[in-house]
Amino acid sequence: MNILGTEYKVLFREEKDKPKLKNADGYIDHSIKEIVVGIFEKDEMSVEDLESYSKKVLRHEIIHGFLYESGLWNNSGNVEAWGQSEEITDWIAIQFPKMLKAFNEVGAL
Repeated sequence: MNILGTEYKVLFREEKDKPKLKNADGYIDHSIKEIVVGIFEKDEMSVEDLESYSKKVLRHEIIHGFLYESGLWNNSGNVEAWGQSEEITDWIAIQFPKMLKAFNEVGAL
């Protein structure tokens, strides 16, 4: 998938194949341009709709990719009420068409 001009691989893997999944349902490794989402199995503690949950995790990791590739990952600092800032609001409004395309490209919706 393309995130702001950078190609990322999207992988769905089990913990045995990607040990970082032991502590997370998904993660991004920007050093090798890889997004990894765990393969979830239904059990007594899982949510009922694992497909929707998997897509939620994928969208979350894609957003991390957009924040990293746009420079916001390293430059967000310790700002109070960061989620209320006009900067992030404008960023999402400007980047959303690209994010929608990326979500559609990998079936994350």
